[in-house]
Amino acid sequence: MSGDGWIPTVCYQCKAECAILARVEGGVVKEVKGNPRARGKACVKGMAGITSLYSNERLKYPMKRVGERGSGEFERITWDEAMDIMETKLTELRDRGEAHKFTYSMFPHSVTDPKWRFVNACGGFISTGLPHCDSAKIMAHMHTFGCFPNHHIAPMYYAVPKGGLMILSGRHPFGCLDDACVPSHILDAKERGAKLIVIDPIFRAEAAKADWWIPIKPGGDAALFLGVSNYLLANDLYDKEFCDKWVQEGDMDGLKAHLKDMTPEAMSKICGVPAGDIIKLARMAAEAPSACIDAFKSIMYGNGMDWGHAWSIFLVITGNLDNPGGQPLPEIAPMAPVEPVPPAPDVTELGYHRTGPDRSQFDSYKFFLQPTWYAAQAIKDDTLKVFFASECNPALSEMGSGEWRKAVTMKDENGDYKLELLVVTEIMPSETMKWADLVLPDQTNFERWEMLYMPWWYNYGHCAALCQPVVEPIGESRHANRVFIDLGKRMFPEYFAFKDDVDYYDIELAGVGMSVKKLQENGGLWSPGTVGFRKYEDAGKFNTPSGKIELKWNMYKDIGREWPSPELPLEYRRGEDEFPFVLVNFRTIYLNNTGAWSQNNAQLRDPVSGLDANPCLLNPIDAERLGVKSGDVVTMESNSGQVKLPVELTEKIIPGCAGIIHGFGQTMGKVACRGSWVSDNELISDAGTTLDEQDLRGGEAHVTTRVRIYK
Repeated sequence: MSGDGWIPTVCYQCKAECAILARVEGGVVKEVKGNPRARGKACVKGMAGITSLYSNERLKYPMKRVGERGSGEFERITWDEAMDIMETKLTELRDRGEAHKFTYSMFPHSVTDPKWRFVNACGGFISTGLPHCDSAKIMAHMHTFGCFPNHHIAPMYYAVPKGGLMILSGRHPFGCLDDACVPSHILDAKERGAKLIVIDPIFRAEAAKADWWIPIKPGGDAALFLGVSNYLLANDLYDKEFCDKWVQEGDMDGLKAHLKDMTPEAMSKICGVPAGDIIKLARMAAEAPSACIDAFKSIMYGNGMDWGHAWSIFLVITGNLDNPGGQPLPEIAPMAPVEPVPPAPDVTELGYHRTGPDRSQFDSYKFFLQPTWYAAQAIKDDTLKVFFASECNPALSEMGSGEWRKAVTMKDENGDYKLELLVVTEIMPSETMKWADLVLPDQTNFERWEMLYMPWWYNYGHCAALCQPVVEPIGESRHANRVFIDLGKRMFPEYFAFKDDVDYYDIELAGVGMSVKKLQENGGLWSPGTVGFRKYEDAGKFNTPSGKIELKWNMYKDIGREWPSPELPLEYRRGEDEFPFVLVNFRTIYLNNTGAWSQNNAQLRDPVSGLDANPCLLNPIDAERLGVKSGDVVTMESNSGQVKLPVELTEKIIPGCAGIIHGFGQTMGKVACRGSWVSDNELISDAGTTLDEQDLRGGEAHVTTRVRIYK
């Protein structure tokens, strides 16, 4: 421990991982604030982290299930017993030649996360919130620019110049899992003279601050920007010099041919944005010194890859790659490898989307992480036997969460669970814990060592930030990284020869001439000082197979998808008569969605200081047709489930849509299970059961669906 005073560490009330300072007095955390060395800010979630640390609901010792899965009945065991259970089952799995039937669902902080190392040593797979959130964007940018766009690397708003355009398309940085600096950076840029444009079917805090709110049909983003690109090319308003130099030969001609009929007028009929507004947006982009797009929820529709492709094309033809105010191309901090490095499993040989007979539909989609939705299907197919979960809550956070819960309780002909072991590491009671065989008490960010060294979020660029313990841990809690380092030492000592987690981080930090101690002395951060711009000019190429920007995706030639389609997602194009409304979920500043660490936080669930309800938002036009008024309780039903919830009327949502705040519905935890909140995931089908609704190139339709509403 560092004693009393302001101590640098990293927030973990959501996955933005903001650098913060914690004020400690007498071994107790009293206050947190942003770390000024990282443009420090702290949001309400971050400031409420102290409540999570000292919650009466903290899990304090390992527990083993004693009732049926889902009963939530456990008994206390020792850490040695817990480690024996995991070692025995994983050894048995490996001896059966089925190590690949082990999956760890986690939020890894880099490909060198100790937990990821453990999974590779085992021969298992990773699934995370990463493909769950915006893998389509990552794939799109990788195909087109060939960079390593980490999870949600978005514009560096502090670099947007006067007159630059900041376009938020299905993105809620003012009330979302986000870096606390982003809203202030956006507002600062506006004060410098940049323009903020918000494209969203819901008018939220961002729209209130915007220069222009563009209401749009959910999933219409691809059509909108293909219409914009059509206009730019047809009127010679694109960056010809940039495209001539950097775009692969022949691709511009192919693009012009593909977009020929996607006029603003034609695209308007698909996305619901007037053609005049599409033209206005195109002209603004052409005249602005820079233009950037930030998208999050809109990239999670079933046509996410089409949208990602259209987004990438817009950035290229406007010359907005890796320039101030454009799309940054991040780099990875050059950490040193911890030798020997365990090999990753061959996903091609072992089967990536192990979802039974439908997996062939995804053969063209290559990514290094398992999708989160595959688990339920894999259990049914007997291709998933051991499942671990850390910093995620699949029993609640998965689309089709009911299907996940049903799968983990399925039994074979002998009466044994088909999923042989389910382990959860958790700080407080979570929904997933209710179904687990083994519950391991985790540590908060105030109690643990952790190195964050991805090119993470907006502040950091390619840097490293140190999460360090500032107080003694509660009970027998151990951080998941420490647990799986210790288990690795038991099972794979050749890959875990280092002393402990701090030693592990010291080895890695040597790659940038640092150590944990030096990082502590350096205020908890390492950074080269700049993220750089136009790095492709220094390199003389983009990191694609051709070295040029590849607008045409030849890898999808066999399925006829070399170019983006403007069509709305399949999930919106059928069932309109039976399910006339489109469910649109959205985030708030108070919750980290389904994470137990904010689900059970009394400050964030307080009706006065926090958020205490998630009613169904309806436009008054729709409400009149349905004969409902604010406060009425209605049933919302999809083809996979139904919920009951109160209605709140507002003109801030376009007619034909129904809005629900995402992140409610937990039945575990004294705070989280209070009230009559509902989970939107009860309505959204498990993607594995509706593969025909997925974009064959990998988009995941998991944030919306069609619903009907009745009293």
